[in-house]
Amino acid sequence: MGVPPFRFSDAVLASLLMLGAVCLFSGAHGLVRYASSELHPFQISFLRSFFGLMFMLPIILRGPDYSDLRVKLPKLHFIRGFSSSVATLAWFYAVSVMPLGEAVALNFTAPLFATVLAVLFLREVVRFNRWAGTVVGFVGVLIVIRPGMQAVELGALLSLGSALLIAVNVLMIRTMAQVDSGRSIVASFNLFLTIFTLIPALFFWQWPSWTMVGVTFAIGASTTVAHLMLTRAMRLAEASAVIPLDFMRLPVSAAIGLVFFMEVPDSWTVVGALIIGLATVYVARSEALAARRRA
Repeated sequence: MGVPPFRFSDAVLASLLMLGAVCLFSGAHGLVRYASSELHPFQISFLRSFFGLMFMLPIILRGPDYSDLRVKLPKLHFIRGFSSSVATLAWFYAVSVMPLGEAVALNFTAPLFATVLAVLFLREVVRFNRWAGTVVGFVGVLIVIRPGMQAVELGALLSLGSALLIAVNVLMIRTMAQVDSGRSIVASFNLFLTIFTLIPALFFWQWPSWTMVGVTFAIGASTTVAHLMLTRAMRLAEASAVIPLDFMRLPVSAAIGLVFFMEVPDSWTVVGALIIGLATVYVARSEALAARRRA
């Protein structure tokens, strides 16, 4: 009898995929900061979207049947594409002007915003633990930006605005997923993102060097692969098991900022970032557990 091939369990494989996605996302943030030394963040946003679309096309167009690419909620797809483009432009600009660790910490507030928006627009019933985690998370935001003690930077506002738009997108995806296929949602997202980011990029356009072409291609490819790894991890294991690993984006991004850009966060930023990260993980885990109980 032959020795059976070694394979990881689904839980271990999901954890490895999640950690891989964390590293790719964090590395892409660092590449955006590096590319911003030559290119405007809006142009980087477009090139990332364009290369990401090219990278996704074989996945989007695979198979002989394309009937599931038809969308039943075209207006919602359009709105989601536009809001995602604004979120991407805001996020790339924020990463180019503020420390990576701080930008990532503030962007971690997306699940906190999603909790508030779900109550306001979807009439969801939110239990006390999620409300408590959300409030604590926003306290962490106040510690990071410290309004009244220092001037609130544009980058911080853009990072929070990007997080808010990400939360809006989450709610729209919940609605679209009920009637449209996953492939149509991915296809429309990448297509609209490329179109809408091109318009502002044209106002700041300069032909990139071959080095920057390679860097922006790496940004598009790495973020696309990271999204695929994240999706695969969610399918292999329960969200409550893999979501906490997303917290690793904070220290990894901060380490990239320290090593490559000499960004040393102050103690207030570290404390606030930890509070935001832990509160976000707590809220996301609570939501995942609640979904499992409902199921």
